[in-house]
Amino acid sequence: MTTPLISVLMPVYNCSPYLAKAVGSILEQTHTDFELICINDGSTDDSGAILDWFARYDHRMLVVHQRNQGIVAALSRALEVSRAPLLARMDGDDIAFPGRFEWQVDALCKDPTIVALGTGALEIDTDDAPLRLTQLTADHNELVARLLKRESAFFHPSVMMRGNIVRSIGGYRSKYEWIEDHDMWLRLSQHGELSNVQKTGMCYRQHSKSVCWSHQEAQRGRMNELLREAYLERDLEFPEHLAVSPLDRRSPAGHGKWARVAIRGGYIKNAWKHAKRMTSESTRASYRYRMWLELALRSVVSLPMACLHSSTSSVPALKTPWSELMAADGLI
Repeated sequence: MTTPLISVLMPVYNCSPYLAKAVGSILEQTHTDFELICINDGSTDDSGAILDWFARYDHRMLVVHQRNQGIVAALSRALEVSRAPLLARMDGDDIAFPGRFEWQVDALCKDPTIVALGTGALEIDTDDAPLRLTQLTADHNELVARLLKRESAFFHPSVMMRGNIVRSIGGYRSKYEWIEDHDMWLRLSQHGELSNVQKTGMCYRQHSKSVCWSHQEAQRGRMNELLREAYLERDLEFPEHLAVSPLDRRSPAGHGKWARVAIRGGYIKNAWKHAKRMTSESTRASYRYRMWLELALRSVVSLPMACLHSSTSSVPALKTPWSELMAADGLI
């Protein structure tokens, strides 16, 4: 069996509404030398059956079913069976742009000092509608500085890493479940360069059941511990103002949140869609009125950005009608 260049690590837990597009977007990559390792982490929906259907369709897929153990256990299992020198991350609810792997392989081949390479991302909602287009810096020092300030360096599902380095540092650590990516980047940054391709490589889906919204309290406490460890390893004094109480919460996920993200991203139509949907949520009337006022004011400011978006990034259309093929087989 020929060893592929890329092993794609995809943990899956109850992603059935989005899974066909996620898997399909990987199978349609312009760079085709990969294996797609999907770990069904005890899903209770149709995710397992969808993955098995794809595995029968494409020999590059390997599906492992296990009881629910969490994302770190799923990633560790995928890493254990992976064979390639390059590791790419992907989630079961996101969509990859077709050139993503091609861009990343090209950049990693040209610069052997890079150990982890992400891409820009178009954040989308559950309807595949755009919320915000984000491009993070390519500069290693700036990315490390962001990590040490509790800020993101990458969109985790967009990253491609050098497998030998990831394995040498022990892979993902269960002690930092739910911030396992932040931990990985800090450790990798001591073995090489972090960078981002200055192109949009994926659609990153926002919804209230995603990890970043469902485990906020644990994430905050563990981030405090992780950063103290990272500063100590670098012989730096930890700035106490970076320690955040686990009880402090971000603004809640929901249509109000997505409306604000979309209007700040310049996607005015989608912002108002979510503003209208706020009426179905148990939000206070004062909150709704404040959001509507903010949207009205920001809509004017966001017009130039909205015009730019009309001619740039949008959600990529898949070439193969995956859902229709599954329906023909009686799966959905």
